[in-house]
Amino acid sequence: MSAWTVDWFSSAAMFPHWVEYGDAAFFWRAPPTYDPLIVYQPRTWLLRVGWTRGGPPISAREVPSAR
Repeated sequence: MSAWTVDWFSSAAMFPHWVEYGDAAFFWRAPPTYDPLIVYQPRTWLLRVGWTRGGPPISAREVPSAR
């Protein structure tokens, strides 16, 4: 598990806006036994589009600030 880029047991695996994706439309290679979670697409403007106005795309390597 320490070699995983994302936590496969969270909805992060289905998030399409990671900076690591670049122009690729495919997700990271999942473990062979991975069964995708059901993740609903956001319905509000803020969760669909608005959050992208807050800065650059999110990296999977970022760590939340302690500030």
